[in-house]
Amino acid sequence: MKSIHYALCICLLLSNQIFAQPSQPPAPLTCNGGNCTAPTSETCPPGGSTIVTNFTGATLRSGSPSSLPAVYSFYNVATVSGQQINVTITIDAQSNCDMTGAEFSIDDDGATDQSGNSIASFFAPVPGNTLTTRQEVVQFTIRFFIGNGTAGEQWPADYTTVPSLGGLLGLNYIHYDIDGSTVGTGGWFRETGVVQNVPGSVINGDVSTELAVYNYTDGLNWRGFAGSVCERTGVSRCAQVTAAASYATAQTQITVRMGYDYNYTNSNFNSRPTRQYGSRFGCFSFPQQSSLPVKLISFTGTYKSNAAFLNWEAENQVNFSGYEIEKSTDGIHFEGIASKSRQGTGSDREFYNYMDDLSAATEKAFFYRLKMVDLDGKFTYSNIIVLRKDGIKTGISISPNPVVSGGLATARIEASKKGTIEIEILDMAGRIVLRQQNQVFEGTNSIALNQLSRLQPGIYILRAKNGEEVVTERLSIAR
Repeated sequence: MKSIHYALCICLLLSNQIFAQPSQPPAPLTCNGGNCTAPTSETCPPGGSTIVTNFTGATLRSGSPSSLPAVYSFYNVATVSGQQINVTITIDAQSNCDMTGAEFSIDDDGATDQSGNSIASFFAPVPGNTLTTRQEVVQFTIRFFIGNGTAGEQWPADYTTVPSLGGLLGLNYIHYDIDGSTVGTGGWFRETGVVQNVPGSVINGDVSTELAVYNYTDGLNWRGFAGSVCERTGVSRCAQVTAAASYATAQTQITVRMGYDYNYTNSNFNSRPTRQYGSRFGCFSFPQQSSLPVKLISFTGTYKSNAAFLNWEAENQVNFSGYEIEKSTDGIHFEGIASKSRQGTGSDREFYNYMDDLSAATEKAFFYRLKMVDLDGKFTYSNIIVLRKDGIKTGISISPNPVVSGGLATARIEASKKGTIEIEILDMAGRIVLRQQNQVFEGTNSIALNQLSRLQPGIYILRAKNGEEVVTERLSIAR
């Protein structure tokens, strides 16, 4: 049975209403010769904070496939910090799907990957196809709840309490098998998969991908990929046809759309091939994850004369579009305030600057980061810098820095007042990977950083928050 890709329902539907379809995806990329490179990791390290899910045993709770929205429950899909996580998946809407046919399944627990291995733990829906229009889409919203601790599943008691502190941290949503096939004479059929764009979300593919970047807006912003016209066996877990969306901030729900793009040229073609999609939440990395060619050498800022002065230096800006400057007052929720196009030819080192007028602002601290956007729409974030407006003397240093992988380090923190300080360590995508709380007193405090052995070698940002005071420092983990 051919894999269903999660082609996300590209028409936003409430109840049974169907809105206009989005723009068509860009032209298919060249097939990658049937190559299949396995991801470097699909399993989280012991003690990791990223959620690995197990979707089995769906139960219909309200509505039906023929009367949307339809709500299904999935019991005990993961354990996070000792708490059971339950999930509801709502079919929000569909466009040009046959949701009542015999082939329809909200989750096929008999699905297999390209090697015939069971992927019963994946969310693997099978919407029926119509092949009567250019595009088909189904939209799913996945919501997370904390179990109530009683024996056995209780509805709705096990599906009412959302995770605290803004939701689940460390979500990494993986969409497998975004492929396609030729159809009739000169026609083709390929799958699409997009996620709703929310603050802090990043979607990546492998450098050897055969996926075309597919972003569009229909009242909401969607980001993802469209497949090529190469067919692969089963629900393929090959890196070439897999996308991974990561979320830097806590989420109580995410919304995705699965579907296909159909270029029909032969009037004698009447087949309706069954498509199966496969996805899950969990750790994931590509052998050579796609990244922007730009090299950010430095990003700094200064506050003076009621303004923030930002400066950055970059080189190797090949196939690069420019920068979006984003600001936050809490270090979590960012919004764009300006943009800068690439300077020069892309081959030379370039210097940039920007002034943000803060004379009318009442907040005391301001966080800035750069969103670095490639020509094909892919992007990544810079480190975060914080500037203070009130002159409070706060600061932080880390010793040793770099710290050897598996070693110990201490943060030296200058606090202006007594209180509870929250220390977070973020990776360069902005995801919180470690968190701890400690008591501090006015003056100098030395605090041992816990659980650094969980971190892979690389560059991180340590962020310390003491009430309204926030300071950051770069942390390097060496091999």
